[in-house]
Amino acid sequence: MNMPQNPLSRQFFRKQRRQLSSQQRHRATFLASRFLPKLHDLLPKNANIGLYLDDFGELPTDVLMKFCQRYGHQAYLPITKTGQPLTFAPLTKTLAQTPTKRHQLGMLEPITKPIITACRLDAIICPLVAVDKQGVRLGMGGGFYDRTLSVRPKPLAIGWCYDFQIIDQLPKQAWDETMDIIISDCRFIRLN
Repeated sequence: MNMPQNPLSRQFFRKQRRQLSSQQRHRATFLASRFLPKLHDLLPKNANIGLYLDDFGELPTDVLMKFCQRYGHQAYLPITKTGQPLTFAPLTKTLAQTPTKRHQLGMLEPITKPIITACRLDAIICPLVAVDKQGVRLGMGGGFYDRTLSVRPKPLAIGWCYDFQIIDQLPKQAWDETMDIIISDCRFIRLN
């Protein structure tokens, strides 16, 4: 007998993401992108924005790069070192023009310079597995974004996700850093 998966487990949400068709993912991205102009009023001119490359069924992030270009913001991509906060390297005009390599967790990361820390970013758009309506984020389990967002001054923390990833409540751990904004294909939620 197959036991149903725990609806609060990482595997449950990751499976839901992987089951989306390419068409569903692109439609959700288009719908979520309609909310991006709302960030314009919350960010300084020429903001430094950390974002990520979708690679595991997340809501696609190519529109985030286009948003940065349209509004004159500099996009940065994360660099991962085990047990350390993320650092960030600039995205050149396009991803295709940005030199990258695969790191130990299988994701692409930039090899461009200069490398900066999160305290030099105005916002970080975070991947997530699930997020609750209070901004508590369930990530992949490595703690990279919690360590990164614990810096002061803390950049604006933005969750970028499918609407089904937003749930009523997640358990909050002492080390969890919450999101300030959640953007999905159906809504823009400003929390802090």
